[in-house]
Order: sequence, then structure tokens, then C-alpha cells
Amino acid sequence: MIRLQDVSFAFPPAGSGDVLRRVNLVVRDGEWVAVAGGNGSGKTTLCRIMAGVSRPLTGTVTVEGAQRVPADGAPRGAPATGIAFQNPDSQFVTSSVERELLFGMENLGLEALEMRARLAAAAGAFALEPYLTRNPHTLSGGEKQRLLLACLWAMGPRHLILDEPFSFLDSGGRAAFLDALRGSFRREGSAIVWSTVDADEAALADRVIYLDGGEIRFDGVPGDLARAIPREKLQSSLVHRSAGGVPLDEAPRREVRGRPETPPGEGRAPAAAVVEVRDARFSPGGGDFLLEIPSLSIAPGERIGVCGPSGSGKTTFLLACAGLLAPRKGAVMVLGARVAARRDFPAGRVAFLFQSPEDGFFAPTVREEVAFARRSFAGTEEPGLAASRALSEAGLAPESFLERNPFRLSQGEKRLVALASVLVMEASLFLLDEPTIFLDGGARRRLLSALERLSARGATIVIASHDAGFLRECTDRIVTLENGRLSRAV
Repeated sequence: MIRLQDVSFAFPPAGSGDVLRRVNLVVRDGEWVAVAGGNGSGKTTLCRIMAGVSRPLTGTVTVEGAQRVPADGAPRGAPATGIAFQNPDSQFVTSSVERELLFGMENLGLEALEMRARLAAAAGAFALEPYLTRNPHTLSGGEKQRLLLACLWAMGPRHLILDEPFSFLDSGGRAAFLDALRGSFRREGSAIVWSTVDADEAALADRVIYLDGGEIRFDGVPGDLARAIPREKLQSSLVHRSAGGVPLDEAPRREVRGRPETPPGEGRAPAAAVVEVRDARFSPGGGDFLLEIPSLSIAPGERIGVCGPSGSGKTTFLLACAGLLAPRKGAVMVLGARVAARRDFPAGRVAFLFQSPEDGFFAPTVREEVAFARRSFAGTEEPGLAASRALSEAGLAPESFLERNPFRLSQGEKRLVALASVLVMEASLFLLDEPTIFLDGGARRRLLSALERLSARGATIVIASHDAGFLRECTDRIVTLENGRLSRAV
């Protein structure tokens, strides 16, 4: 059992506002509990406090009940709680899956024979045997999540805390992840708590805790949540997540405003392609994976969606279209110039939002972080004014965020700051890698509005996402990747 009594939390300096306010909560053994809420509501902070990673400013946190002793003999000193953070890569510290599985057990001081037995059991339970020699950072999103679970399970925690665990997963990876949870932690009676901004994820729980402004506004069964909170507070995107291609004959397509709904060049004078790829192969990081693009042309002002299962090459596709990854074979033209090496990247004319952009934060304030690109590349706006405008376009009030430390924002707020750091650029080509991850319903709508503004000024946009519904809503056409090959372009 996890019990929180009158728990409050705030980041320094004093007076900056509470993240959690007098939270009282009991999670019983065996419960599946979803902690739902919008960006900045306090979900991650609550997870960190329950796991013992952060200490409350006031109040007490206790974990009761006997330590779990699974069949392979977990030690009595096993941790009471284990936590998986939002970005799996941030928790990997070794160079192979096998070493990663052993790392936590070594820190518990287990004997070598016991660690080897647990390693074999964890690799089997979470289907990791084929990947033991792989670098964890080279795994797909679903494989990374299974590895995190396996590492925690091998250490024998009583309870499991997961911070937005489904965000990087397509529908196939989500199903495999749920099966792994049911076949391991839940079968052994562990309490499982996860945070989410998605109503469909919350519906998987036995019980939902809804946070708003650092306070619990709802505590009950998922079926009652919709009647208790405004509909727009949570998104519902999991039903649209695609493990493969997007069903192109379902749901209306986005209305293309300001230009005819016809293929590029049809019925009007042809324009030079923004991106042109011919018979090209790409290999990121020099590994075994190859992405093949037989033919692709992206016209000025187009919005292109890129879908496909985890590991199909979506990020590699974006890097190739940006000119950040030169082909091993074939030809790539970006903004009229051939790409033969990374030095050919058209800096300042191409803006790239990476899948985990907050990993690249370095400035002490949001103002400096967002204004950096404008200072690096000349533009028509003064950097400070450009930063304020970009923050507003991303949906963050400049007066509230410009002087804040970007490292102390919620994960969703960090994503919006990263988006503003891209919107601040006067680029011709924008590439966004899974831009909706960690965003609540309101933030997703603001992202759509920002894309409309980019289109209105003539920018070309390429978006890679598992969220087929979002791609349908905001793109003109969708390309599908399967097994490292461009299989369909509509």
C-alpha cells in the first residue's frame, strides 16, 4: 500500500507556486491506478514522490505491506517501489541490454548466480533474448519500454510507478507492453500507477485520479471521469494509433486551405521540389538498419504525414528529408541543393523538432532557450520579441514562462518550449518527430493552430507520428514506412 497524507510540493525559490497542494491518497496492493491531468497539473511530481525520488515539502509518504518475494527468490532488501520515467533513454546507463538488466541487481548486492538466474527469467518474461547484445538506445520504443520493465522486475519492487509509459508506443507496442504488465507485476499483486494525458489510457485502469492545479479533482472509476471534468481537458488519441499504415479510406481528410486539393504541379505551373529523393538508401549510426526510398518528391507548401510501426524508419526518414543524413546510395536534393555529407545541411532554412527535444536544453531560462535559434540565424524580428511570439504560438503565456527554468517545467511544457524553439525560426522546411507526445488536448489544438500559421506563410511541413488521427487532421497526404522501406505514398 502507498499512502500520501497532506502532501505538498513546490520547486524553489519560495513563492514560485505549489506543484502539489495537500494531496491525500491511498493506493492498495494490486490496484491499477491512472493519474490523469493536463500539462503542468502535477502528474510527474506525484509519481516521483510516490516512488521516493522526490521528497514532499510537507506531509508524509509511507509504503506499507511485506516486500514481494517472487519465485526466483527476491531479497528482502528489494526496493519498495520502482519507477520508469517518461523517456526510456534517460534511464539507460550501460552499453548492452544484458548489462542494463544486471545493473540494478548489482546495486542491490545480489550474488552472481542469483543475478544470472534473474537475468534469464527477466529476458524470457519480457521477450528480450534476441536483444541481449544490443545497445539499449538502438531498440524500438516498445522494446525500450519492455527493457525498463524487465530491469525493474528483476530488482523485485513491491509497487510500480510509470510516468506516461504509452507515449512512444504504437498500437502493437502498447498491446505487448500491457501483456508484459499483466504477465509480471499484476500477476504478482503489485500496485501499478501510471500518469497520462489521454482518456483512453485512463480507461485501462481500475481507478482514475484526476489532477488539476496540483489538487485531486476526481477519484473514482474511469466510467465516471467524463462526467466529472470538462471534455476538452484530456485527449483521446490511442484509438488512432497505428501499428502500420493509416487506413486511407476512413475519416475525412484535412481541408487544404488556400491551395487546390490536387497533386503537386497538377493544373498549375510546376514548382521546384523542396525535397527530392531518388533510389536512395540511408543507414543511421552505421548500423544494420537500412531505409530505402525509391522515389519521393515534396512540393513547396505541402504537409506530409509519415506513419509506420516502431522501428520502421520514421526518424531516419525525417533526417534524410532534412539533409542531416546523407544517403549511402542514390540522390537527395533539399531546397535545391544536393546532400552528399552532413556539412550540406541547409542550416537556418530547415527546422527540426526531435522526438526528445528537451534532452538538448542548455539555457537557464525559457527566454534564452527559445531565442537561441533566432540569435544564431538572422531574421526579421528581434530575438526577444521572436521568443515571446513563438511561445504564444506554442500556447505558453510569455509573462508566465519566459524567465522560468526550462528544466523545471512539466514534460508537456518542455515539449511546448521545444516547439517554440522551432517556431521562432524563419525556415522554409519544418520537420516534426512525434510532436504530440506528452501533449494534452488543449496543447494538441494549439499545435494544430501553429501548423496552420506555418502553412499560411508558405512553409513545407513533414510530420512523423504514431497518431493516425492527428496526421489525418493536419496533413495533405501520408506516406507509409514498413520494414525500412517507403511502401506507400498517397
